Amino acid sequence: MKIDSRRIIFVALAAVALAIVGYWVLVPRNQEVTTLVVKRASADRILAVNGRIRPRLQVDIRPSLGGELVALPFDVGDRVEAGQILAKIDDAPERAAIVEAQASLATQQATLAQARRELARFVTLGQFATKRDVEQRRLAVLEGERELNRRQAAVVQASELRDRRVLRAPFAGVILERPVDPGQALGLESVIYRLADLSSPEVSIEVDEVYAAEIRPGMEATVTMPGQAGPLTARVLHVEPRVDPATGARAVRLGLIGAAIDAASGLTVTVNLLIERRQSAISVPRSAVLPSGSSGKVRMIGRDNLVIERLVTFIDWPAESVIVTSGLKPGDRILTEPKVAQPGEKVRVAG
Repeated sequence: MKIDSRRIIFVALAAVALAIVGYWVLVPRNQEVTTLVVKRASADRILAVNGRIRPRLQVDIRPSLGGELVALPFDVGDRVEAGQILAKIDDAPERAAIVEAQASLATQQATLAQARRELARFVTLGQFATKRDVEQRRLAVLEGERELNRRQAAVVQASELRDRRVLRAPFAGVILERPVDPGQALGLESVIYRLADLSSPEVSIEVDEVYAAEIRPGMEATVTMPGQAGPLTARVLHVEPRVDPATGARAVRLGLIGAAIDAASGLTVTVNLLIERRQSAISVPRSAVLPSGSSGKVRMIGRDNLVIERLVTFIDWPAESVIVTSGLKPGDRILTEPKVAQPGEKVRVAG
C-alpha cells in the first residue's frame, strides 16, 4: 500500500513537471529588447580617415648640367643647412672656357688701350689732324669698348656655368634619399638627393569626393600618430580642387598646430576631421536605423509595449552615430537592434 502511494506521488510530480515544461515551451512569451531614450545633446559630425605625414617642403635635387659626379658629401638621414654644398659635378669644360674667356678679355683690354692712345694722340694734333682721322679713332674706341663688354660677359657666363656645377641646399632639411654614387655620370633627369624639411610636417589625406565637398580650409582636426602620448591638433590648409579620376578622391593637406615634432615622412596617422558641431541635436546609433530609400526607419516602443515603426531623415555620414533631422523627439524610446522585433509585436524592455 505504501509502495502504491509513493508511485502515485511520483507520477503526479512528474506530470506537474511536464506541464510546467510544456507551458514554458508552448505558451508564447514577449520578446525582450534593448532600447534607448531619445534626447537632445551636443553632437559632432566627424570624418575619420587615415593619412600620412608629409614634409612641409620637399624637393628633388637635380643637376642643371650633365657630367660626372665628383663630390657627394651627404647620405640618407643627414641634416643640411640652407646654402650648404650638397654635390659637385666635374667642371673641367667650364674651367677651360673661363681661362679662354679671360685670355680673350685681356687681349681686348690691350687692344682698347691702344685705340684710346691713338685717339688721344690725334686729338692732341689739333688742326694738324683731319676731322676724318679723329672720328675714325673715336669709332675704333667705341667698337673696342663694345667688344670688351662682350668678352667680359663671356667670362661671367662661363663662371656662372661653372657655379651651376655646384649644387646647394635650397633650404635646411634632411636627406631622405640618395639614389646616386660618386663617379656616376649624371643626366638632367638624374635625382641626386631628395631633400625635405621635417621641422613642421603636414598631414596628407585622401577624401572621397562625396564627403570632400564639405571640407573647407581652416576646419579643425585631431591627428593621432605612433609615439605621441595624445592626439595633436591640426587645421585644414588646402583642399585640392580636382578629383583624382582613378580613385574618386580629393587630396587634403592639414597643418599641425603648436606641435614641435620630428615625424618620419610617410608615417601613417589617424585623422578625425571636425565637419560640423551642433549644440543641440538628436543622435542615434547607425545600427538603430533601417535603410528605407533616401531616408530610414526606426522601430519604437508604443503603447502597451507594442513595436511601431517611424520614418526618419538623417545626415548620412560615415560614423557609428548619425544625426537625425526629423522623425524623432526627446523621450521617444527606440530599439537599438530593430531587426529583433517586428511592427505590432509586443515586447519586453530589458533592464
